[in-house]
Amino acid sequence: MLKASGLKPMLLTLFLAGWLPLAILAQKPPGPPAATGTPPADASKAAGQEPAPGQGEDEEDVITLGTELLQLYVSVTDKQGRTVNNLKREHFVLREDGKPQDIAFFSVVTNGALAADPESGTEPEDRLRPPAVTPEGRYFALVVDDLHIAPGNFLPLRNALLNFVEKNIVEGDHLLVLSTSGTLGFLQQMTDDRRIMRLAIERLTPRSQGVDQAGFGFTMTDYEAFLVERNDRQTIDFLTQLYIRSSPGTPPNQAETIVRASARSIAQRTEYLTTSTLETIRSAALALGNYPGRKTLLLATDGFINDEFNRNGRFRIQRVLDAATRAGVTVYAIHSAGLEVAAGFDASQPGRFDPTGIGLSLASQAQQARQDAFRELAAATGGLTFVNTNDLSGAFGRAVADASTYYALAYYPDKKPDGRFHKIEVKLNLPGSFTIRTQQGFFSPSEKALQKAAEKKKKQDVKLSPEALAAREVKAALGAPVPPRDIPLRLASTFVSNDLETSFSLAFPLKDIAFRDVKGRKFNTLTMGFVVFDLNGKALMAQEDTITLNILPERLALAQTGWGSQTKSLKLAPGLYNVRAAIYDPLTGHRGAVNRWIEIPNVSKAGMMLSDIIFLQVAQPTATEPGDAQPPAGQALPPNLAPINQAVRRYPDGAQLVFVVTAHNVPRGKPTAGKSNLAFQTQIFRGKEAVYVSPLQRTQSPPNPDGTLTYAGQVSLEGLAAGQYRLKLVAYEETTKKTAVQSQDFTID
Repeated sequence: MLKASGLKPMLLTLFLAGWLPLAILAQKPPGPPAATGTPPADASKAAGQEPAPGQGEDEEDVITLGTELLQLYVSVTDKQGRTVNNLKREHFVLREDGKPQDIAFFSVVTNGALAADPESGTEPEDRLRPPAVTPEGRYFALVVDDLHIAPGNFLPLRNALLNFVEKNIVEGDHLLVLSTSGTLGFLQQMTDDRRIMRLAIERLTPRSQGVDQAGFGFTMTDYEAFLVERNDRQTIDFLTQLYIRSSPGTPPNQAETIVRASARSIAQRTEYLTTSTLETIRSAALALGNYPGRKTLLLATDGFINDEFNRNGRFRIQRVLDAATRAGVTVYAIHSAGLEVAAGFDASQPGRFDPTGIGLSLASQAQQARQDAFRELAAATGGLTFVNTNDLSGAFGRAVADASTYYALAYYPDKKPDGRFHKIEVKLNLPGSFTIRTQQGFFSPSEKALQKAAEKKKKQDVKLSPEALAAREVKAALGAPVPPRDIPLRLASTFVSNDLETSFSLAFPLKDIAFRDVKGRKFNTLTMGFVVFDLNGKALMAQEDTITLNILPERLALAQTGWGSQTKSLKLAPGLYNVRAAIYDPLTGHRGAVNRWIEIPNVSKAGMMLSDIIFLQVAQPTATEPGDAQPPAGQALPPNLAPINQAVRRYPDGAQLVFVVTAHNVPRGKPTAGKSNLAFQTQIFRGKEAVYVSPLQRTQSPPNPDGTLTYAGQVSLEGLAAGQYRLKLVAYEETTKKTAVQSQDFTID
């Protein structure tokens, strides 16, 4: 199959040097970027190191439904609590504000995948499938309310979270870890890398400082402070007597004044912490809205007080619920305080002796009040609440299981901007007792609010030059914990050796880019940001470039079937790195961003290993007989090779897949029959099924003096159906019996 000498070293060097021009079909490559090497302002902030949640939040933000369907995710259980998953579309009755609604789309999702029709055993019909219901994989946000979790509860919670990652996160799942204090920095981002999930969880630390006032010989809880703010006479008298008991001789009027002043301070601090927690949850919900299907938000908290008698209290909860409904997010609340004992006070606490029982009653009320807000968030979004249990790992597992099987219903709501809350009800027209959980409603912004928001944005944007506006949008996209996906981007890295630069390839679909007419051609200038961070959040590369697209009108349709690409190269020391890229289209205002973690191995300490796979293609394929999967052993690779977009890796039907890989630290055993003792096997998988496996092919030449060996080969894709595949290379050294494996996905169109 393969002959190492068949691929000239110069060709390999050419690809490693980043010779991958803007891959636009039937178009000349653009000129050099206008702003290459200019770092985005405040690159550290682009790493996700945002202000603390709740700060800088615009209270006049308006979320609109747009033209899409409103999707509901419905869980149904019988009276024994067992999931019911054999219902059909006609079994559901959907109402908005009491008015029946037509269910436009319906699907059953079981274990995160679209289920077959319960009667026909066939896949759901396309006409019954909402475009955004089909899951790409499961998406989770884990919000850890470190502002309200007691230090003593943190260790068991952290252990439960690590167990959740190991046992409940499977291949294809994505997880966003957020802390309500915002202290995780650039680790607060969606990832499918378990190493990063664990790293983010391990960096969580308790931030709860408590808000009880104990400076006068007695304590006042946050709940009591809110009752004082409501002018609750019984609570005021109770606390006033406690103060007089701790400071004998204080006149009652003076004691009450001190109690009220202390309550104001505690209430303000509590309100700030609660706002931070709720705004983090809301931000997580809105971020998850970038992904299709049902998304799951797992909230871990000891509980918090949300004073709904205060004007802002109800508004804060409504903002979260509205964002979750529109984004298709279900909240599962896990009470991290575990099994709580009956409310009461430590006898050692000064000034809390209470023969009237009022203090004990207030403590019991406070215990419940701290659960009210997170219980409502779960119930109103169709989720569950797990309280009074020390089995936190079990709670996370049950939440994930419940979130993975559901019915997806969608309908076209009345989008009239009336500024009202619209109640949603889902029922079954079946006999029997069922529990139905789903979103409970949404807010329609008022026409005045929509107009005000549009005018405000217009005033902000008009103050900026086009370049400044583009820089702002790119920076925001780079810093988003869940990247915006108006323009879906792909990012790939290619590591070959510690002595060479690692190449990064960014790709964007041209069908999602707008064009305007300029002098008889189709034109646009995109702004791209590219940042590489080390594990400490330090930016090692931060660049802002422009990408000029200039296409003949008659070639536009063909070009829009392809992808544009840009490449960057950077020499990196061994370690873990976060790579982010973003693109902004000024004609539509659309953005796209992508981030991924890469690990640069220390080759000198890694043992035998393989570099990343470099994908190539034959520019003018030679004829192959049907069934030929590879050339005979020892046949040289064709001379007319061309680069392929490493971020996309797409091949047309029947093409030749050509690849190059470098083996490191190859043992220098005595060659057999003049050949190397290193052999390779090529495997191609579709899902878990192997569709092609080659015999072991011994390389023709021994490794280089430094222990490296470059291996290249090709496989005919003739006869393989369109779809996604995985190329897997297995290197085997016959003398030492050592193996090394490398794999990468590719697509056949």
